[in-house]
Amino acid sequence: MPRTAAVYLRRSTDRQEQSIADQRSAIDRYARERGFSISAEYVDDAISGADTEARKQFLKLVSDARRRDRRFHFVLVYDVSRFGRVGADEAGYYRHVLTEAGVEIVYVAEDFRGDDTDDLIRGTKQWIAHRMVLDLSKVTIRGQVSRVEKGRWCGGRPPYG
Repeated sequence: MPRTAAVYLRRSTDRQEQSIADQRSAIDRYARERGFSISAEYVDDAISGADTEARKQFLKLVSDARRRDRRFHFVLVYDVSRFGRVGADEAGYYRHVLTEAGVEIVYVAEDFRGDDTDDLIRGTKQWIAHRMVLDLSKVTIRGQVSRVEKGRWCGGRPPYG
């Protein structure tokens, strides 16, 4: 089977200037070292990994993977959290859809062994990635409430009046 691959890149916010470039560099190096030929790239820029419906390029990747005339047999993604910060069930659903289409996901920065332990480790890492985004939102809201209670501005568009 040809080792043609699509690349999926994602950064959560526009404050992570180097994230896409750094992911691309690591994936390119991995692909060269392991004989992958990159045939497509999908990028969700400044979109939370917790919102799959907002990740239009991710959804396009999944749709393209299901096509008979797809140009790739692998998806190279930096790590579990770049694939998405969704729960293990949702991530597993998309992994299943891709696997059923004959497309294998390769997490280039993870130390998966290619055996049954991967299911446990990947699921645990997925759970941790999802928990991180949930915990971060709690801390962010707590900080915003604290600023508001002190009469401070939380940012965003300047208020009128």
